[in-house]
Formats: sequence, C-alpha cells, structure tokens
Amino acid sequence: MRSRWALLAILAVSCNRQPTEFKQIQQQRSGDYTVTLLNETGTLKLHSDHLRVEIRNASTNELANVSNVQIQANMVMPGMGPMFGTISTPKQAAPGQYDVDADFGMAGQWNFAVTFDPNGRAQFALRAQ
Repeated sequence: MRSRWALLAILAVSCNRQPTEFKQIQQQRSGDYTVTLLNETGTLKLHSDHLRVEIRNASTNELANVSNVQIQANMVMPGMGPMFGTISTPKQAAPGQYDVDADFGMAGQWNFAVTFDPNGRAQFALRAQ
C-alpha cells in the first residue's frame, strides 16, 4: 500500500512540473529566417547543457516548419586541429523548435553552425562558461 502512495506522490509531482522557460543566448538572421539559440540561463554552460534552436519566419515572426536541421559546434585551438563539441541529434519539440543536448569539454569560444532546408545557415560565436 505504501508503494502505491509513493508512486502516486511521484506522479503528482512530475505532472505539476512547470514547463521549461528558455532564455535567448544569441540570434542570427539567415535569409528569410531568424534563428535563435536558447537555454534555461541565457548563457552557454560548460559541459552538459540543454539547448533549444528556434527558427522563425523573419517577416511574420511565426515558427517555421523547416526540415533537415543540423547543428555542429567546434572550438578553434591555435597550433592544433579543432575541438568538436558533442551535440545530440536535434529533436523537434514543435514546428520550428528543436532541442539538443550538448557537451562542451572546455571553457572558451565555441563556433556553432545551424543548417536547415531550404538553404538555411546561421553561425554563432559563443563563450562557454
């Protein structure tokens, strides 16, 4: 009987979770689209970070249902090859909203490239802290 109450309590708490509120890290224009990178703090976190990419129609500001969204991150290291961040495959949260988990192994300047169809590309220069 106790285990049932414990299970019900866990379910009640998890059902009452507030939706994650995302804050803008940076925004770029890509042709007819605006691409925004967001997370919970508004700053890129060292090591584990949950990011959201929003792609909107620049003229209407409505979320745009694009396809083939890909994200890459790297850090240029003088005298060495680039260091690549680990980014999960984007998961569509809603049309125009894509969630990824990212791991940046070192603090400093990271270069992001977000590509999508039709012919979209946005580049971000961000500092992981």
